[in-house]
Amino acid sequence: MSDHDPGPTVGTLAGQLGYMFEDDPSLRHAPVAQLVARLNEEDRLARAIAKYPNHTDAEIHAHVAEFHDRIGAVDVEKARQQALARAGDD
Repeated sequence: MSDHDPGPTVGTLAGQLGYMFEDDPSLRHAPVAQLVARLNEEDRLARAIAKYPNHTDAEIHAHVAEFHDRIGAVDVEKARQQALARAGDD
């Protein structure tokens, strides 16, 4: 997988946000910037795990900085709207 791959789709982000909102309902009203930061952190970690599957957690975390942010505020806001609509909370 190349680090220049496009980021997750809005639909994928909506699914991720749906799970996040179930785990922590306060995130439904979190600033978009907070959601963008969290989703990008999780995305970078997932890409590091995929690229270094046989490494320890500490080694994987050391590689996270190799990956750039791919998720922007516009897509996260669209995804939040979808996730909240699916949950009936918009």
